[in-house]
Amino acid sequence: MDRSVWTINNKHFTLILDAKTEHEKISDRKFSPGEDIWTSEIPQLKFEDENTQKEYDNFISDLLMLLSEPNIDQVFIDAKIGEESEYDTSATYEPIIIRKIEDYEVEKVIS
Repeated sequence: MDRSVWTINNKHFTLILDAKTEHEKISDRKFSPGEDIWTSEIPQLKFEDENTQKEYDNFISDLLMLLSEPNIDQVFIDAKIGEESEYDTSATYEPIIIRKIEDYEVEKVIS
């Protein structure tokens, strides 16, 4: 089983995405805001500061829009380690930067 790890950033926030990469698709997505916390859903963090919360909510909205793009799996798979790809459309609040940081193989998943 092949997997890859990417960071997904805007100027305020970073999430880590770890996903299975097979047959030109990504699946079994795991997101982390850091601190070795992993979830299959995009983390819905809560902040006390209203402005910070609004910025995070906008980041998540932009990320959801990006992940719904029809060719996004190929964008993630084709990324080269250390390479940055910036995505900015009129519909996003802030540009999103994707950076591939690792490819690895998993021989057997221990359950």
